[in-house]
Amino acid sequence: MVKQTILPIWTLLFGMLILSMASGLQGSLLGIRASIESFDTTVTGLIMSGYYLGFVLGSFVVPLWVKNVGHIRVFAAVASLASITILLQSVVIEPIFWTVMRAGTGFCYAGLFIVAESWLNDISSNATRGRLLSVYMIIIFGGYTLGQMLLNISSAEGYILFILSSVLISLALVPLLLVRTSSPSINVPEKLDLIKLIRVTPLGVTGVALSGVITGAIIGLSAVYGQSVGMSSGELSLFLGISFIGGLALQWPIGKLSDVQDRRITILLVAVLGIATSVMVPIGVAQANPMVMLIGMFMVGAFSFPMYSLAASHISDQIPSEQILSASSGMILFNGLGGIVGPILAASLMDSIHVNALYWFIGATNLIIVLIALLRIYLQPPMNIEDQSDQLPVAMTVSPVAAAEMLVDADETQSAPEEITEVEIKL
Repeated sequence: MVKQTILPIWTLLFGMLILSMASGLQGSLLGIRASIESFDTTVTGLIMSGYYLGFVLGSFVVPLWVKNVGHIRVFAAVASLASITILLQSVVIEPIFWTVMRAGTGFCYAGLFIVAESWLNDISSNATRGRLLSVYMIIIFGGYTLGQMLLNISSAEGYILFILSSVLISLALVPLLLVRTSSPSINVPEKLDLIKLIRVTPLGVTGVALSGVITGAIIGLSAVYGQSVGMSSGELSLFLGISFIGGLALQWPIGKLSDVQDRRITILLVAVLGIATSVMVPIGVAQANPMVMLIGMFMVGAFSFPMYSLAASHISDQIPSEQILSASSGMILFNGLGGIVGPILAASLMDSIHVNALYWFIGATNLIIVLIALLRIYLQPPMNIEDQSDQLPVAMTVSPVAAAEMLVDADETQSAPEEITEVEIKL
């Protein structure tokens, strides 16, 4: 049954794998090259945060483009622009220019994900969507991991890796444009009153926002950290890749645990473990023990990357299913703002205190989640487990449209709590 579900859309999934590889390679490549060019760590953090700024903007602008000119034209246009932005960064080595181009890359990737995920949702049915989303998550994390391995092909000092990233984006364009299916419809999410969203589910909003802070710091600055402690290209690619493996390995067990108990307890446990494991990488560096460093990075990914999915599922538990489409816009906005702030703050601490401040920052951010979770557990009685929606592995890189479709599927049988039905939708 799984084989029959996957085979008709193998070109779409293959294209997403290639896009994820290109994205994973780009992020690490820019961090390494920034260190080689002697950019301040704070400046590097600013550059890396540009991706999230562009992604948030693209998540809300691109659906409007799709409605006007169609999926195929938009996909071809943003893929071409994404290919150009990474090539230009190999030609002009200047921080402000890199920040603008990195924002452009984020904008383009928002468009690529919106089109591809809309197609994926259109192709799937209620009976197959859960399995397809699981395969999709494996492909996204697998692509990011493989992208780190590509760092071994050539030195970051030259043009080859930049060209390779551009080629991968162009290659991904081919199978995706050959998918034979009618263009799906996109419902542009309305904006939920963000203040009321915070009041309804403060822990959920905290989780998606601080997940962006942590993830932005990890993805944006881990390459800089590895370069600072003297890792070779091979060691660095493994160090970066194993965090994605950790995130993938524990995504489903953590999600299933959250389905059988108060989801706030799961969020609390994951954040506590995130604090405990954040010190492992610095300990491994202090002991000059590569194995401890790798285990630490695996754990950092394992207890950082699932947080967005947990928090998004918690939000879907608290609001009516008809408002999830609009709430998803708020989730992407808060997560994106976190992704913008995270690399900048972490980089500043690395510059002013110590390179290990990256992991102290991750631990401190998880501590905030712990405190908010404890407060909410104390103040708010738990909802019935039967009333919780099934957790779905929502990727951090998905568009508001795709996030809403995933969460609506998980929440379609949920009856909304009476006191939440007054949440207003505002344009």
